[in-house]
Amino acid sequence: MKRKRFAAMLGAVLITVSGCTESHILRPETGQSAPDFSIVTDVEIQWEQVSDDVLSCYEDSMDYSGLLTFNFAHKDEEKLITAQLFVDDSVSGKKAADYASDLIRFINDSIAIQNNSLALSTSESYGGFFDDYSFKVQVIPELSQDDESTWLVNMTVSAGEHTPIVPLT
Repeated sequence: MKRKRFAAMLGAVLITVSGCTESHILRPETGQSAPDFSIVTDVEIQWEQVSDDVLSCYEDSMDYSGLLTFNFAHKDEEKLITAQLFVDDSVSGKKAADYASDLIRFINDSIAIQNNSLALSTSESYGGFFDDYSFKVQVIPELSQDDESTWLVNMTVSAGEHTPIVPLT
């Protein structure tokens, strides 16, 4: 008996609540029925999100053996990104250059996700963000980081240039 009474009360409440709503999905009040597809170009970059996105590209990846850690910083006044990768002794100069190229492309692609007016990276381009920003990238053996002569990559690429990253040795 209690169940029937509860079910009847619940049904009455549901009928009352559903009858009191009016849908604005099919007939919007504003008169604007088409979505706005205009491109917004003055997007403020959320750098914490960029860091999280780039970190997720490396987590649990077997493609970057010997990579110990990395970091990057942005200087908006100078329009410069500085990136450093720290590796162990098993990483060759060629692998170091590949790791550095991937990091720069990951940074661009994360920014392009936030600002869709920027082009994603390709195998020939670092992407639309680096048309306006320069970058400096260094790949450093962790055990000899104070000795610049042991660094595998130490290169600056000017804005708009898509010069391949090459090892020092």
